[in-house]
Amino acid sequence: MPNDLPLVGIPIKPFGVAKQRLDSRLTAAQRSALGKAVAGHTTEVALAADCRVVVVTSDPGVRKWANRVGAEAIAEGPPGTGLNGAASALRDAALGTSRPWLVLHADLPSITSTDMTALLLALSAGAVISPSYDGGTAAFGAHRRADFAYGPGSFHRHLRRLPGARVVTRPGLAFDLDTVADLDEAAKANAWIRAALDSPT
Repeated sequence: MPNDLPLVGIPIKPFGVAKQRLDSRLTAAQRSALGKAVAGHTTEVALAADCRVVVVTSDPGVRKWANRVGAEAIAEGPPGTGLNGAASALRDAALGTSRPWLVLHADLPSITSTDMTALLLALSAGAVISPSYDGGTAAFGAHRRADFAYGPGSFHRHLRRLPGARVVTRPGLAFDLDTVADLDEAAKANAWIRAALDSPT
């Protein structure tokens, strides 16, 4: 694999604690199956693109799952640092090997290969950021160091950190599965989500 390919990192929580905002609708087994299915879709799309893909996690189960689906895995940041720590671990791993980096949200049920191509093309120009519908950050990457500020409204905070970044706004990147309304929309559009909920493993 060429050493100059972008390093795309997908932070993934333990599947057993995924999607807790949906516990009013789903059982624990369904939430785990949903988290695994959506992360699998995002990872599969990324693996098909011209980049090197790593899952960022400290969970042994997620690490084994990543290896099974064909991705590498690296450890996330120190305990308690959350998504910011995971993104920092990915950034440091990339810059340590002189690669550009891209942090990609795991919960993107509508992401397509065209979306990935648009992200990587923008990244090749220097830096890229993609907003989610709720003002969060679906993807964020650059060729140099940048600090992270994930959480509500993170898109504008990240844009201030990389003011020259190209903004990629696409439906497949903007829609992240987070709420019950998101679940209903995603399940209506994707038979594989309905199958995951019907047969949780």
